[in-house]
This record gives sequence, structure tokens and C-alpha cells, in this order.
Amino acid sequence: MESRSPIGTPELLAPAGSRAAVSAALSAGADAVYVGARGWSRGGPRAGLSPEEISRASHECRRAGASLDVAFNTIPGAAELPGFRSALRNCLGEGTRMVILSDPGVISLAAREFPDLSLCASVGVSALNPSEALFYRELGASAVVLPTAVSREEVPAIKAACGLRVEVFLRCRAEFIVQGKCGLSGYAREAEGPAERPGIGNAGPPSSAKRGGRCFLVCAALPVDRTPYSIEEELADWIAAGVDAFKIEGRDLPPDKLFVLVSRLRRKLDAAIKNPALGR
Repeated sequence: MESRSPIGTPELLAPAGSRAAVSAALSAGADAVYVGARGWSRGGPRAGLSPEEISRASHECRRAGASLDVAFNTIPGAAELPGFRSALRNCLGEGTRMVILSDPGVISLAAREFPDLSLCASVGVSALNPSEALFYRELGASAVVLPTAVSREEVPAIKAACGLRVEVFLRCRAEFIVQGKCGLSGYAREAEGPAERPGIGNAGPPSSAKRGGRCFLVCAALPVDRTPYSIEEELADWIAAGVDAFKIEGRDLPPDKLFVLVSRLRRKLDAAIKNPALGR
């Protein structure tokens, strides 16, 4: 089926933490959907899809003229590499558009061993300037998610230097640090890691978000502003800066709330594309 997003038009990239959420995001008008690989992505097991669910989600997206990206934004230990390679291979076979990775070594490994798999450098790598973005292109990435600390005025130089597809967050939770630079480790050790990763016991504390994927959000107790970050009233300027995809955070959202959010942001993006003066 023809792509929902015409060539040269920025796409709306929506989250989904379940098969029902994938359907909700597509029904709300998302051009593409990103999901987490269960056991290999941030957010814990309830925010990830099994290989079988990823396969069905990929087919559903293709039928709708949309694309599916899959996040593998945790870091495998040496004992887990066979399982990690197998999980990546499954995505390649299921028609996934792109996998999202958050570590230079993992990006290098995936580019070397799976040259036909498109790779996105996650916001977790914290690419803040043209040199860092170019570094990830040279490792093998074809896209990069910029942290909210990067202003729209900085986007053209980053894009010109690296030539990567540039994604930014249209809406996400407030961050008082640069995404990917959090130094807070897990404050509790879980009894066991994800079922999909039996070797994680040898890979570090299962409670570490970078290893096991589950963050206990100890930062939530800090007295900082919790107003969500949003650029929905500045979309035309970000489009003019050359952004290729506007990403929404929220793989933990239930399908009904996700539908409402994506529908609203779909209208905002369409209005900014059609009449840039309204999006400023």
C-alpha cells in the first residue's frame, strides 16, 4: 500500500506498548509506529512486544501504509550476544523498517553483522552536535533521535553534517537532564531479569535501566517542573529546520488515551504542513 506520508513530508511517529496500542496509533493517523522488543527495551516487560506480536504489528502497519520501528535500547552483556543477534535477525525477517539502538558498540555490531537492517541512534546516545551525529553515521546509523536539549536552530547544521534522518520529540515527559546522560543507577535489585534474557544475571544489575530496561524513576521524587515538553505550537519552524519525523513518547499509554493524543497531534502537524503560518 502507498505510504501515508508523501516523500519530503515529515512523518508522525507514534508509540505503542501493545498490539491494541498499535491499532489505536494507526487509527489516529500515525505515519509510523515504534514499539519495544520485549526484554530488550526500556520500560519493562509491559511496554514491550514479543517476536510474534512484532510480526503481526509489522503486517498491520504495512497494510495501513505505515512503518514499524522496534526499540532495542538496552545494552546486552557478552553472555547475551547470541540472543541479541537472534532478536535482531527476527526483525530483519519481519519487515521492520528500523531498529532503535542506544549504545555505540551495539550500533557498530548491528551494522557489521546485519548490513541490510536500518539503524536509528536512540535519544539515549545524546547526540548534541554535528560531530556526534556524524560519529553515529560513521558507525552505521541511518537516523538519529535528537535530545530535547537541542534547539531547532541547531538542527540544520546537524543534518547537513551527518546526512541522517533526523527525529525530534514532538511531545514527551519533562527532562531536567539531557536524555541518555542520567547517572542514576537502579536503587533496587529485582529477583530476576526478563524471561527473554536468561543471561542477564551475568550482565550487571537487572534493575539498571541501561542493562535490564526497567527504570524505577527515582527522579520522580525530585522537586522539579513536571510540565510535559511539547513543540506542537512551533511545528512549522521545526519543519523548516529540516526535521524528518516528529516522535511522541508514551509506550506506556493505554490505547484509548494514545488514540486521543495521536489524533490531536496529527491535526496539529497537518495544519503546520498545510499552512506554516499557523504552526508558528
